[in-house]
Amino acid sequence: MKNYVPEHSTIPDIELLEEIIRLTKELGKKPSDREMNALGKYSTRPYVKRWGSYAKGRDLAYHKLGYPNLSTGVIGPAHTLAIIDNRHTVIPDTFKPQKTREKKKVQFGEPIDFRGLRFAPINEQGVVYLFGMISRELGFLIESIRTEYPDCEGKRCVDKKENRWEHILIEFEFRSSNFRDHAHSWEDCDLIVCWIHDWEDCPIEVLELRSSIKYL
Repeated sequence: MKNYVPEHSTIPDIELLEEIIRLTKELGKKPSDREMNALGKYSTRPYVKRWGSYAKGRDLAYHKLGYPNLSTGVIGPAHTLAIIDNRHTVIPDTFKPQKTREKKKVQFGEPIDFRGLRFAPINEQGVVYLFGMISRELGFLIESIRTEYPDCEGKRCVDKKENRWEHILIEFEFRSSNFRDHAHSWEDCDLIVCWIHDWEDCPIEVLELRSSIKYL
């Protein structure tokens, strides 16, 4: 019978996150809610209370501690998706001249070193580029990319064994909630492809690339 540990606010964050890493290595995959409740040291309750949902706590564990390389048990850089720990990074103050040239600085997302993309997307254009790199591996055949809504039209494999495909309309967004902010009609779209899925009550299917590339 499972030994239950008291689930209250005194459990350190790191212990909750490390338990997800341990169970990931034990199962050889991301543990589901049911697997965490059945096999984990803690149930999903402290994760929901701490981060809003168990899924968010699980994503945070992989972001902070790295997704385990399941072939070696090594965490972090050994995995294809390199996570750089910037907890000890210092951003020093600099002395700037009183009059400076107005020059827009180029910004980058987090370092991911995924194939030819060194930094994570920070806008919709980056999402389109990344999806184009991996769409075939994810089971999509693209017929058109356009500027009007929805952004993309194609086919998606729904049965590999029988080689069955279905028509699909895709909208690209950096965050899934941008779809709502742009007031798009959800009836005219089948799938949102984004870098970050942050819309819990989204009425449309969402593909979060940030999670998907961990397995490619």
